[in-house]
Amino acid sequence: MGVLPNGALKLVWLLGLLFGLLSVSVPGSSYADDPGGWSFTIQPYLWAPTIEGDLKFSTPTGSTGEPEIEIDPDDYFENIDIALIVTAMARKGKWSLTADFVYMEVSSSDNQMKQVNFGGDAVSTSLDIGTDVETTSFITTFGGGYQVVDSSRLKMDVVAGLRYLWLESNVDWRLSADIAGPGPGQSFPQSGSMTQNDDVWDAIGGLRGLILLGEGSWFIPFYGDIGTGDSDLTWSVFAGIGYSFNDWFDAMIGYRHMEWDNDGSQFIRELRLSGPIVGARFNF
Repeated sequence: MGVLPNGALKLVWLLGLLFGLLSVSVPGSSYADDPGGWSFTIQPYLWAPTIEGDLKFSTPTGSTGEPEIEIDPDDYFENIDIALIVTAMARKGKWSLTADFVYMEVSSSDNQMKQVNFGGDAVSTSLDIGTDVETTSFITTFGGGYQVVDSSRLKMDVVAGLRYLWLESNVDWRLSADIAGPGPGQSFPQSGSMTQNDDVWDAIGGLRGLILLGEGSWFIPFYGDIGTGDSDLTWSVFAGIGYSFNDWFDAMIGYRHMEWDNDGSQFIRELRLSGPIVGARFNF
């Protein structure tokens, strides 16, 4: 697997300096009792998503066609190699700063080469007998928020910011035969491998908050955003159930979905990450 590009590494260091001791939610949120002071949370969590999407690779050596690989949902408990995930927030009064980091390495065997593009002429294929994909991804969403609802039952912010996705995939394909293109001399080899990466920046806006249940310690965190930029469309949603054990420690479980949609000319045509999430939030 590859390593993060220099731009992503610089981004990690910058955001680490800015938000290193700041708060985390899933992206839920922490709301200060003191409207004039700072409150911080930091939350490590585990996310077990399936990966689904369409990737359009460049023309590999020895071919005149571009392979298009379809990744279908697979067993995430078997195929997640590593998942390092944390979300952070700092709040002062109604204003907040947030940063969400996801780094994953995922292996998937439930894939297929659905077609090969020969310069605009796509040839569908059913010759796939085994395609393996290994994917490394780094995702961060960061920005600011402003509280628009502050009642005894509902806390809610309007949020806006940027989302960055870096994705690298290595594909090994095995076909039952070479694929012949529509033009003279056009062909795609029966087997091979290649690695490709790309990154995407998008502006996003949405809502974040929590619903307090009764007079007890239970609450429902929620988050949703939508945006565009390098992507035609990206969106993300989260909802769950949480319990506050005391002023500084909460635990929660829920479900998270992230998605990117692009036109057919880009490497990342479609990408969807969905799965359960569990986390512990530390408030200070």
